[in-house]
Amino acid sequence: MNTENTSKLNKHLRLFFTVLLFGGLWGIAEATLGSFLHLPLLDAAGMYACSTTIMVPIAFYLMAACYKKSGNIRSMLYMGVMAGGIKALACLIFGMSFNPVYYILLESLAMAGAVLVIRPKKVLSFNGLATMIIASTVYLFAAELFKLPNLTMSAWVADVEKRVFMFNAVAIFYTFASGAAMYGVTKLVEVKKWNFDSVKKIVFSPITASVVAAVMVTTTMLFMGLGL
Repeated sequence: MNTENTSKLNKHLRLFFTVLLFGGLWGIAEATLGSFLHLPLLDAAGMYACSTTIMVPIAFYLMAACYKKSGNIRSMLYMGVMAGGIKALACLIFGMSFNPVYYILLESLAMAGAVLVIRPKKVLSFNGLATMIIASTVYLFAAELFKLPNLTMSAWVADVEKRVFMFNAVAIFYTFASGAAMYGVTKLVEVKKWNFDSVKKIVFSPITASVVAAVMVTTTMLFMGLGL
């Protein structure tokens, strides 16, 4: 194998394991936190503690981090295929609705499209926030289009107002607040000159990515098997 082919192979492997890591983290979050947020006690809290306002920012942060690490817009689409594919398999096995799969794929499409337009250089930046706002708005409106055939026009408009404006506003606030907190932490790390190179090597290793992917499959099957 010549040097050029070796370089291409290494590039593809880096992309593969990066997607495996962040896609696995997304799947774990969807299976665990996403399931708990659908419990009646939390669901009763309304838009401040619902799956949409909390899980959407998490998904977009993970996709943004995957894009930053890989430098490849397609990586976010691959994440959606990965997380959605495992979810689809679980839905097939346990006879559940495939709606969550459609929403995961929509999220990855919306984020990839927003990144293609904005091209943010950093996740924690105003361009990064603008990218997530665009992605969140496009995703929530596209998700509402799926409901249109089953609702009257007045009911659909009311639902759009609630989710695309009210729920989205809360999701954007959470995104901004968490982003500001993470930005503060990164600046503290810079000031203190803490070195996390060894930790990064462990986190971004193929072994870690493979373990995270395995945990994602296990948790998705377990929580969906329990009906959560």
